[in-house]
Amino acid sequence: MKKNLPNFLIVGAAKCGTSSLHNYLNQHPNIFMPSFNEEGKNVKEPQFLVKNQVKNRLHFGVWTWEEYQSLFKQAKQQKAIGESSVFYLFYYQDAIHEIKNRLGNDVKIIIMLRNPIDRAYSAFQHVSRGLKEKHTFEYSLEIEEGRLEKDKTLTPMVMYKAMGMYYEMVKAYSDSFKDVYIILHEDFSFSTNKVLKEVFQFLGIDETQKINSEIRYNVGGKIWSNNTFKRVFVTASKLKTVFKKILPKKTRKKIMENLSKPFIKKVSMKEKTKDDLIRYFQKDIKKLAILINKDLTNWTK
Repeated sequence: MKKNLPNFLIVGAAKCGTSSLHNYLNQHPNIFMPSFNEEGKNVKEPQFLVKNQVKNRLHFGVWTWEEYQSLFKQAKQQKAIGESSVFYLFYYQDAIHEIKNRLGNDVKIIIMLRNPIDRAYSAFQHVSRGLKEKHTFEYSLEIEEGRLEKDKTLTPMVMYKAMGMYYEMVKAYSDSFKDVYIILHEDFSFSTNKVLKEVFQFLGIDETQKINSEIRYNVGGKIWSNNTFKRVFVTASKLKTVFKKILPKKTRKKIMENLSKPFIKKVSMKEKTKDDLIRYFQKDIKKLAILINKDLTNWTK
C-alpha cells in the first residue's frame, strides 16, 4: 500500500448510488475522499485510472499522475483514503492494471450494483438531460453496438446494456483483489445505515460513527418533454461563466431549476422494452448471482 494514495476505491457501477455513498463516507473522520481540488474543480470522480478510455469523452476528470497524487495531499491521519470513479467497473481491464501498477495489490474494492434494467433506463435519463442523446431509449438500445467507435466524443454512459453486464467485470475484480465488497442498490436504498456500518467494518474503521444519510445525491428519474426546450435550457446553462460574475451559485441553480421545471417530466419505461431487457440480461444475472452468492431473482421479475 502506498502512502497518501487510495487504499480503497468505489469502482461503480454508474447510476447505482455511488455519489451518495461517496458523500456519506466523506462524513467519517477516519476517511478521506477528494471532492474539490485546490482550484475548486470538482474531482469527486477523477477517472484517472481509465484516462486513456475516457479523457476525450468527459468534461471532468484528472488526467496526470501529478494531479492525481495531489488530490490526496490533504489526507492526514485518516486510516481509509479513497476515491470513487464509476467507469473503473466498465473499463475493468484498464482499471485493474492501473490500480495494481499505481496503487498496489492490497487496495480494497467496493462495487455497487443495481438491477441492470433499471440502471440502463436511469443512465438514459441522465444522458438525455444533455444534448448528446438525441434518440429514444428504444432506438438507443438498437444502435448501442459500435456507438462509441462512431462518435469519439460520446460519454461511455450511452452503453446502456453493456454497462449492466456485470458478471465479467465483478469476476475480474474478485479474481484480482482479495478484498472486494459488493453492495446491492436495493439494500443501500432501504437499509442505508446498516450498509454503511458494514462498509466501515470492511474498511477497518469505527463502525459506530453517526452519518447523515437522509440526503440523496445525483438523483435522476426525469427527462425533457421537448427537445427544443432542452436545447434552449442546456445552451443557456453553458453561459454560467457569464452569470458567475453577477449571481451567486445557489441563486443561479435555483433560477435554472425553476425555469426548466415545467418542461421536465417523469416517464416510465415501456413494458415491452422492459421484457426485452429482462431476456437480454437473464443469463448474466444468473451467473452473477452464483458468483456473489446473492438472490437476484427480483431483478428478472
